[in-house]
Amino acid sequence: MLRVPHARGAVAVVVAIALALALPVSPASAAAVVPVKPGLVNYVGASTTSLTVDWADIPGATSYYVYANTSHDLVTRPAQPINQKVTSSKATVTGLKPGVAYFIQVRGVSSAGMGPRSSPVAHETITAQASLPSTWPSYHAVSWNVCSNVCSGFSSRKTVIDKRIAELAPDIVGLQEASKYTAAPSGYRFAYNGQNDILIRNGRFTPVAAKSGGATSGAAVFASTYAPAGKGMSWAAVRHSSGAYLLVVDTHLVVGTSASLVRQREYEAGKLADAISATLTKLNKTHRSLTDWTKAPVIVMGDFNTHKSRTGDKTMSILEQRGWHDAYDQARVLSLQHYNTANPSMSLTPFVSVTWGDHIDKVLVRPSRSVVFRWANAGKTANGKWIGPLGSDHHPLSVRLGLR
Repeated sequence: MLRVPHARGAVAVVVAIALALALPVSPASAAAVVPVKPGLVNYVGASTTSLTVDWADIPGATSYYVYANTSHDLVTRPAQPINQKVTSSKATVTGLKPGVAYFIQVRGVSSAGMGPRSSPVAHETITAQASLPSTWPSYHAVSWNVCSNVCSGFSSRKTVIDKRIAELAPDIVGLQEASKYTAAPSGYRFAYNGQNDILIRNGRFTPVAAKSGGATSGAAVFASTYAPAGKGMSWAAVRHSSGAYLLVVDTHLVVGTSASLVRQREYEAGKLADAISATLTKLNKTHRSLTDWTKAPVIVMGDFNTHKSRTGDKTMSILEQRGWHDAYDQARVLSLQHYNTANPSMSLTPFVSVTWGDHIDKVLVRPSRSVVFRWANAGKTANGKWIGPLGSDHHPLSVRLGLR
């Protein structure tokens, strides 16, 4: 005979079952899954012997394997040994050599197995750094191709450009393609106004006064030796509020990927290095009473129209041989490294360059005489998109650095 439970007991059993079914399943009891492929791996820190990378957490991953090697081919080999195992989505690879490019991949791991590896990303360790006293000044520099010549709508875009400069509040600004940029934004003045503008912030810098027979600013266009030349360079000698003197250089090398244009750009790189040395020598003859200009700090900004993903282009190698290195490679901290500073279509969707970043806009420094505290693509973003309206077909490049 079927025994019917007491009504109150039956209700209690039903409620208990319902509550049990409604409770979330704990992670420990959930079926493990193989982690998915990681998204973009970002370099967020660097020293002369280490590189720090960060990536988004992968659902289900209980740990991560990190692989590092000195080439794309080596790091992607199946037999590549695991550099380290970490439990958070951030890792610092140590014991590296100064001034060497390293490729890093990561993959998520769970009890169900190892997930696919991330796309390899590369960055150099810092070549060298200056020893700067704690009282030494640091400078915030912005380089920006504003495309006043070729791109349409400059009168309205200048308002956007000026607003962004005010928001970033840099000490020094180098503008390329700036022949129509003839009015300095509030709080700034021109140290040089022309095709490649140099702006300095009031209260932070003042131009060095020219003397009879001794200019303290100028410009030069490189010869069209192998192809029509680029936009040359401008320069200005300035004095910081601390009393330090500085030479600022702004350049725009020729654009193009044909053999003749690449050769012209390489030629211009050598001439740029020559021009910097010659300018310091001339300043030392006319303004030696102020400082020894042959030993003065120098910052070089501009649009160099080349990047590391381009093979057969020795533009940067030529500059490095002369002592000039990309601040991107010397930066202790990077921000938005994968979002290209160039944006030819002026799209609000960032152009993502995974391995190197592929930035043609650069700030150059002499490693042993500088510390690059931060490198950042300073375009404004929200939810993975650029915030419009855009000021140019390039985004501003922001670098915080110390020089001596």
